[in-house]
Amino acid sequence: MRAHASLVGLRVLKASKVVVLMFPSHLSHILQALDSEPFLKTKSNARSGMRTLLPTIPRGTKFNLVHLLRFIRRAAFTGLSSVNVVKGFENTGTWPIDPSVIKVDRLVNRKGPVNAARKVDLEHLALRLGPEARRDMREPVVSFGSISNRGRAIEATNDAMLKAMDELAAVAASKQAAKDKHQVAKTARAAESIFQAARDEVAAEQRRCSPAVVARKESSRRRAARARSAEGHVASYVCARGAVVELEPRPKRQRQAAGAMGMGGPG
Repeated sequence: MRAHASLVGLRVLKASKVVVLMFPSHLSHILQALDSEPFLKTKSNARSGMRTLLPTIPRGTKFNLVHLLRFIRRAAFTGLSSVNVVKGFENTGTWPIDPSVIKVDRLVNRKGPVNAARKVDLEHLALRLGPEARRDMREPVVSFGSISNRGRAIEATNDAMLKAMDELAAVAASKQAAKDKHQVAKTARAAESIFQAARDEVAAEQRRCSPAVVARKESSRRRAARARSAEGHVASYVCARGAVVELEPRPKRQRQAAGAMGMGGPG
């Protein structure tokens, strides 16, 4: 229920003295007033209009966005009229409340028979949907972190329901705040790791370029140069008696095709 209800909106409706009744679960396919007339008429009008237009579109042209919006406008103004909306509530027994209009055979034999047979008592539901609004419709039942409407209608604008929704919203906000805090700490640790790596690289570069390190490198180079001068010329290979020096064969260069063709022609 929480996904479809707005706590702010319910408070506005309560201040306007509007009583909001939530449908029981697993019954929306027979209690949904808008599906009965307005939406059904809208879709039917759009389909009939498209079937009429498609044969008249010239060959080589396409059904474009202008055609689509034209059908949506026509179907919406035809199907979503106040007359169809009122008729939808009457056909489903939602308002005026009339449990006798509910088609039990659809509930039992078609969509959702298992859930409906196990969780919904239609006789008890008929009493709860009465204008007197029984006490249990105002007592919220929290299940799996949300207010449950399983097998019963609930009055969403009463004080107990709004208080329960406030508590659930506070719990959700607390969990979200903890999650955001964890994410902020994780991002800060990642940024600190990057900054530390950059600082280490700068420090290493500074050490390599420090005068003391440069002086040691220059001193080592001068000692190596003096040692090479003292030894004199040293051959690349010092062959011992009986030793054989083997060199790796050099790969042959491939002649280019154009050059080969030019050289092979008659003079």
